[in-house]
Amino acid sequence: MTKENHRLFLEHFLPVDSVLRAYLLAATGDMHAADDLLQEVSSVLWEKFQEYDENRPFEGWAVGIARMEVLKWRQRLARSREVLSPEAVESLADMAAGLTGEIDDRAIHLRRCVAGLKERTRNLLNLRYWKALPIQEIAKTLGKNVAAIEMALVRVRRQLRECVERRLKSLEGGTP
Repeated sequence: MTKENHRLFLEHFLPVDSVLRAYLLAATGDMHAADDLLQEVSSVLWEKFQEYDENRPFEGWAVGIARMEVLKWRQRLARSREVLSPEAVESLADMAAGLTGEIDDRAIHLRRCVAGLKERTRNLLNLRYWKALPIQEIAKTLGKNVAAIEMALVRVRRQLRECVERRLKSLEGGTP
């Protein structure tokens, strides 16, 4: 592909990256699987970009390809109880389409809310969500019991949700 095609692809892809990431995370429930699938989806989008019809929304086309990749991933893991049904995958894809701005706003606010947490709490989130450690392993690492870790995660998720919601409401009201 030419430099012009590459530039055009990026102009289409970058605005929907966060929607694809959110959809893939929701569909898999696993940050690492979502990252792997996003790379696969990006590759497929790039390979098929010449087939893209400019008269149709890129986001819908990209989510459609992401949906197919999730279904392939799901087939590979069909024996796992944690995998979503095809109907749930379809529903998530439908909901993800058209949410680019809202997801971007929430991601920005979430980053700011996480930055405002105590280091100990950020470390807990890092262990659970970025390193994807099981709660039992986190408890052992931190020298706490499993129930304490579970409760701490419940509290911090609630705190982050409330922080993001407050920030969104303040923007709607015109207050920065």
